[in-house]
Amino acid sequence: MLDITYYPIRRSGLIYDQRFLAHDTGTESTVITRHGSFELTPEPHPSSSMIIRRTKEFLDGTALSAQMAPLIARPASESELTSYHTPEYIAGIRTCAERSMRGPLKARWGEIDDETVLSPGSFDAALYAAGGALNAVQAVLEGSVDNAYALLRPPGHHAMRNQAMGFCIFNNVVLAANYARKTYGLERIMIVDWDVHHGNGTQDAFYTDPNVLFLSLHQQDWFPEGSGKLEQVGEGAGEGYTVNIPLPPGTGDRGYQAAFEQLVLPIGRQYRPQLLLVSAGQDASWLDPLAQMMMTMDGYRSLAAMMVDLAAEVCEGRLVFFHEGGYSAPYVPYCSVAVVEALMGVDAGIIDLYDKAPELHSCQTAFSNDSRQALQAARKWHQRWWNLHCE
Repeated sequence: MLDITYYPIRRSGLIYDQRFLAHDTGTESTVITRHGSFELTPEPHPSSSMIIRRTKEFLDGTALSAQMAPLIARPASESELTSYHTPEYIAGIRTCAERSMRGPLKARWGEIDDETVLSPGSFDAALYAAGGALNAVQAVLEGSVDNAYALLRPPGHHAMRNQAMGFCIFNNVVLAANYARKTYGLERIMIVDWDVHHGNGTQDAFYTDPNVLFLSLHQQDWFPEGSGKLEQVGEGAGEGYTVNIPLPPGTGDRGYQAAFEQLVLPIGRQYRPQLLLVSAGQDASWLDPLAQMMMTMDGYRSLAAMMVDLAAEVCEGRLVFFHEGGYSAPYVPYCSVAVVEALMGVDAGIIDLYDKAPELHSCQTAFSNDSRQALQAARKWHQRWWNLHCE
């Protein structure tokens, strides 16, 4: 560990539990051809436990975790899980995990898509991830910490009521929002999802509900198919409270910052949530193998700082980050720790993994016409429900 002492200006909590790592997604080695198959040297599944492990090691190595309040994860109860998921789905997932099943699978109780792997440890890991999310919210709302980062595994924002998909089993942020409403009586919660893939499960949970504002920034026309379009704005009483901001490949730091300045922050100030939750997927980075959005460590630090400032302005700083996707084992720890730096209000002196690379500079400075036009279209569309400056 580096011999450095930090003095955070905010007391931040950290949720992490070794049991998260029991969700074993295995390796990939088989190549399918039209005439059969053959094997390569195995490589880790994209959603590997190694990434979460390395991120925790990065927090430890920078001494940031030592300055954070350790928050305890616990298994979510059946009644907490059923605030969104069906009892039949929960039981089905338990059985499939015990049998180490991998999708695709369709049953009376629900579905598992072809990307989601279950191992004997997956069910308990998912229970503790969900319970950890609830405990993070509890710590913030009861004032034992100012804000929190939940380094969870498995992620959650793709999980539907009765479907595991996109590496997700239980929807951690949905369960956390429902917990905050039921336990603490909150009437306005804002969820910002910056994972590069659209949080379809979170959208589904609150699509008709004006008491949870769901705002998603994601790569356009990516995953899941047909999900996250501008036109998906909610229904009934919830119309206008789903805010999708699809962005073109190559948006980069400046494009994301502009999206926050032009849409996320103005909408948040108008909605004035009592609690701000962030689905923080660090898979929009320039080194991520599953997307092309070109964000950097500095970009993530900037987005997190804007969320800290917004929370301070509208809800007394009450803010919780939930770790979602991110598939670059070398770079996810850099981006995640940059988020934690902003949460704590400290500078750990981290030098970017590719500090001198010209590609890094391009990611930090480029702002394409495609990105400008996408933001203009989003402002024009959402102006129907929110007061936004449109050119």
